[in-house]
Amino acid sequence: MAEYLSAFLNFFKPDERFIMHRLRSSRFALIVMVVVTAVWFEFELMVNEQIRWDLLIILSASAIAKLGSMIYYRLKQ
Repeated sequence: MAEYLSAFLNFFKPDERFIMHRLRSSRFALIVMVVVTAVWFEFELMVNEQIRWDLLIILSASAIAKLGSMIYYRLKQ
């Protein structure tokens, strides 16, 4: 009975490939989001001649979060 339960629980446990895929896809999504937001911010600034503060806040939060996590994981090792 314990063998069946162990096999059942291991079925739902993600392996390393799934975790690495999730890490890479999240990293790629962050890069795309930052580039699109930066281009949108520049477009609003150059074409409409207005500063969109919401886009600037999103860019700043993304940059601070990325740099903070990089520093944290570098110091953690």
